[in-house]
Amino acid sequence: MRAAGRHTKNPLRRGGITADTVTTIIKAAAKAAELTPMPTPAELAAEARAKAEAFEAAAAAETAEEANAVIKAWRTAKRATCAAVRRITGHSMRRGCIQALLDAGNPPEVVAVHSRHSPRSAAFDAYRNKQLSWAQNPAATLGLAA
Repeated sequence: MRAAGRHTKNPLRRGGITADTVTTIIKAAAKAAELTPMPTPAELAAEARAKAEAFEAAAAAETAEEANAVIKAWRTAKRATCAAVRRITGHSMRRGCIQALLDAGNPPEVVAVHSRHSPRSAAFDAYRNKQLSWAQNPAATLGLAA
């Protein structure tokens, strides 16, 4: 078992909070705050039907390649459905913190060091919120913005 990302053979470092614990806490809080949608019984039933139909079609396929294609199509559709649903995880906290620090006007290189990224890291750049706020509206300098 791991605790806080450290190996637990050392008795002085045993216990603590694990990554799984953080995930459970954040997902439960998001669910309680109704930030993530819960599937309805009808949606769950439709998902179960789609899975059963895919596996029946795969079993009836004439070749293994056809069966694999049917299962792959079902999995691809399922992944697309899951990707369309808002997910909140422990990683959401990391991304949100980085975006909040940047939005507060902190220099990106300072935020990158704080979050243990290389300042020129493509991963760090992906965390940045690319949309400009109204406070950053360049038209404001022209006196045209209300």
